[in-house]
Amino acid sequence: MKKWVGSALIYLLVVIGGYAVYSFYAGGNEAQDGAGHGEHQNEGTHDEHGEDEGHEEDHGEDGHGDHGDHQGDTTSEVKADVQLDGEELTITLTDLDGNPMDDLEVSHEKLMHLIVISEDLEVFQHLHPEKVSAGVFKATADLEDGMYQAFVDIKPSELQYVNEPHPVMVGEHAGHEDAHVHLEPESQWTKEQGGYSVTLDVDNFSVKDSVVLSFDIEGAEPEDYLGSLGHVVVVDEGLDEFIHVHPREGTEPVFEAHFSKPGMYKLWAEFKLNGEVFAFPYVLEITE
Repeated sequence: MKKWVGSALIYLLVVIGGYAVYSFYAGGNEAQDGAGHGEHQNEGTHDEHGEDEGHEEDHGEDGHGDHGDHQGDTTSEVKADVQLDGEELTITLTDLDGNPMDDLEVSHEKLMHLIVISEDLEVFQHLHPEKVSAGVFKATADLEDGMYQAFVDIKPSELQYVNEPHPVMVGEHAGHEDAHVHLEPESQWTKEQGGYSVTLDVDNFSVKDSVVLSFDIEGAEPEDYLGSLGHVVVVDEGLDEFIHVHPREGTEPVFEAHFSKPGMYKLWAEFKLNGEVFAFPYVLEITE
């Protein structure tokens, strides 16, 4: 009897001990499996977070693009002041806080192009003022007595800029109610200067479409002038609207202009022929 009871107790201890050992090892393996699965989830979350950071960087670039779209606004963030002293023109650029504005990009080989046009639309000068200090440029202009409008053509790196006319009076100017001329349509599209003949061909005169201006030059081939085959400057007869266009890519002097409203316009086509620059004038009537 005692032997049987002793055997039973030994058997019971073996069973209990075996179950304890099994539970210990099984629980350890489950803990290890759980830890490995947790690391895999963390790695996956890290990768997704990295992708999110990359997406945010792209969004930042898009934001910079939105800043570029802001340039289409009509409010100028740069103020240009034009003063004449004798034959010296001084152009001062400031931001809206009155600080010198000195962050300009080179446009067609120059930091600044200054277009000066007489009120009667007969005198045209394309000048290139030189920088003398932060935001200050100077140029020499040989102008007869009369009223002129000066257009400061610049390309700020960051700020929005609207090119507006700046009145310049030379000598005594007898003012009257309507100082501006009224242009008349013309049908003579061939102009001659310096022994050269230039004929303008206009594909249409509608404000609704892009106006393609093609020039046929006889007597010489246009040379590189300020980085292109030529320049076309257009103003309306009231000297309120200013357009400066450059030729399309290629070897022909073909330009494309956009007009915001119908009316009478005068344009000057500038070409460098045998080392000398000439400005050929034309009058356009733009319709609806």
